[in-house]
Amino acid sequence: MRKLSFILVMLMCVASVSAQKSKVTGAQNYLTSGKLDKAKDAIDTGIQNEKCVAYAKAYLVKGKVYQGIFESPLPAYKNLAKNPLDVAYDAYIKALELDKKGKMAKPIKAQMTNMIPDYTNEAVNLYNKGDFPGALAAFERVLEIEGMDMFKDNATIDTAVIFNAGMTAQKADELDKAVKYYKQSIEYNYGGAKTYANLSKVLTDSGKKEEGVKYLHKGFELFPNDSWMLVELINHYMLGGEPQKAADYLDKAIELDPENGSYYRAKGTLYEKTEEFAKAEEMYSKALSMDPKDFTSQYNFGLLKLNSAILNHKTANEIMDAKKYNAAIKSVYAEYETVIPYFEKVLEMQPDEKNSMITLKELYFKLRNENEAYLEKYNQIKAKLDGME
Repeated sequence: MRKLSFILVMLMCVASVSAQKSKVTGAQNYLTSGKLDKAKDAIDTGIQNEKCVAYAKAYLVKGKVYQGIFESPLPAYKNLAKNPLDVAYDAYIKALELDKKGKMAKPIKAQMTNMIPDYTNEAVNLYNKGDFPGALAAFERVLEIEGMDMFKDNATIDTAVIFNAGMTAQKADELDKAVKYYKQSIEYNYGGAKTYANLSKVLTDSGKKEEGVKYLHKGFELFPNDSWMLVELINHYMLGGEPQKAADYLDKAIELDPENGSYYRAKGTLYEKTEEFAKAEEMYSKALSMDPKDFTSQYNFGLLKLNSAILNHKTANEIMDAKKYNAAIKSVYAEYETVIPYFEKVLEMQPDEKNSMITLKELYFKLRNENEAYLEKYNQIKAKLDGME
């Protein structure tokens, strides 16, 4: 009786295997004819019974079907599965594990070769959508595939993917991975100054400031005429409290690109830090001559003029002699009046810039008795500010 039961189980197993193989064959046929929905149903059903046999070809077909779903331009097919490319990859890996005779290596290599651009495109799409963790996983999958034994004869290093993985890891706040991929990019001489600048920032953000500065200077040594490298050095010293060093690199940047107004604006900011206000005004004026729509230079220029007037006002308030005080205050009010056009210009650039509106409201109020037009302007801007609250 026990022997009969064993025979029955074996017969059921054989029947099940036969049905399974039939479904796999059907899935392959549907795939060949482009019917991905039916191919998916067939392979999903056929691959379920794994108790009777480990069938490597079933996983090869499954990989092809799901890869076809990913590559299909038709929305109806693309929506058949979630993450079809990952499902396909896992199926190919399973097929290789089950393949004891090496029959799967060649067809799977062909499919994996096509997976490289598939995952690269997926990474770019996810990056553009702002899904940086997903994009990073896709870039890393490309590198994983390219590192497989079946591709060991391919001597080409995909440096672009390595660099993009570093940049994506940086966006995803995976700083250790970003460091790893940027250092690999440098090893393969890819990315130029941008790689050194990005690596420096990542290291600094990781708390490795000393190492970050080392790569910043190394990049400058290798690419002394690269504007990207110069900007990073300038920012480093401007934010790091060493304005003179930043000024030296700004001079270099201006020498390389004298028509770039942003460099003059940055130098104006540096002169403000060192309290060389006349030089700061000169730089902001220079920046505006190159770009009359430079909001930051216009605003900073106005603030310089306003701060000068406020300082003179404080000095005038300390004068005890009435006649001298009146003369000084008259001069201060005239100075306040010269400030107004700077902030009115700011509002021409950005009509709802609130700080400039508040500044103008105060200036108009101060000067309302000097000129009736300022009282009217005061009422207008006050009403606008009230409406913004």
